Amino acid sequence: MKSKTLLWTLAGIAAAVVLLLVGIKVFDGRSVKAIFVRQVLGFRALNSAKYDFDKADMTDKSTIEMPDVKFPRPLREYRVGGMQVFEADAEDDSKPVLLYIHGGAYCHNFTKQHWQAMAKWADETGCGIVAPNYPLLPLHTATEAHPLMMRLYESLLERCDARRIVISGDSAGGGFSLALTQEIRDAELPVPAHLVLLAPWVDMMGGDASLQKYDNWLMVDTLPRFGRDWAEGLDIQDPKVSPLYGDMHGLPPTDFYAGTWDVLYTDVVKTYEKMEAEGVDVHLHVGEKMPHVYPILPCPEGAAARKEIAEILRAL
Repeated sequence: MKSKTLLWTLAGIAAAVVLLLVGIKVFDGRSVKAIFVRQVLGFRALNSAKYDFDKADMTDKSTIEMPDVKFPRPLREYRVGGMQVFEADAEDDSKPVLLYIHGGAYCHNFTKQHWQAMAKWADETGCGIVAPNYPLLPLHTATEAHPLMMRLYESLLERCDARRIVISGDSAGGGFSLALTQEIRDAELPVPAHLVLLAPWVDMMGGDASLQKYDNWLMVDTLPRFGRDWAEGLDIQDPKVSPLYGDMHGLPPTDFYAGTWDVLYTDVVKTYEKMEAEGVDVHLHVGEKMPHVYPILPCPEGAAARKEIAEILRAL
């Protein structure tokens, strides 16, 4: 009798949990995992204390270990002008090559989520992966990183048609992706076939303070401090560091992904609207109540976005 009572109690608890989870999804619109991930991001907040810590960190970030993530084809390492680059071949010459520029406020290196997303795309689409460990703050700035990234792109063109190249990046890496593509166009080099920009940081002094109450990761009063350091020697509105202010004509088809609970969301929308007005084939994918760079985060909404990006790669 007691065992039956215990079973009914456990069943009741399980049913209550299921109803709670369903209720959260119905009334909040987000998955439970997305809610949990957002809370975790608060422990990684880029606030003033984090900036001061990063500013004082003189660790050499120019060489990192091979990631502990399995790729469908071997990942190798080489150097371009001293810059460490990781690359996995495409399945064959008909598949695209994804040049992925990681985010991290131009100060932090790859995360496991970056590598997992790239490995997933390589596996699902057969695409190649090129992942540069570009120079980072506080030891290096944009004036050092841009020439190296241009050299990397030129080296890709020597062995790969631009119509196969996709440039993508998240956050700072998304801004760098757009800035680099503007620079490629201005140099009269063949532009890549497509851009996929995940919550790109497009204005070093940007960020929407009205969205701060929703964003517990990026702080609008701290981001410009990283931005000024990265832009050292350049005007803060130079398109090399703030591509929102650059010319959008002649850029390739572009897909933006941004969450409405990201302080960079408003700047992403401005960039999308400017590109559309200047004749670019551009699409904006909006994640309602989603945090910064949600497409690479471990939640169902992120997985759905990664699947969409795989479809973009397959369609090339």
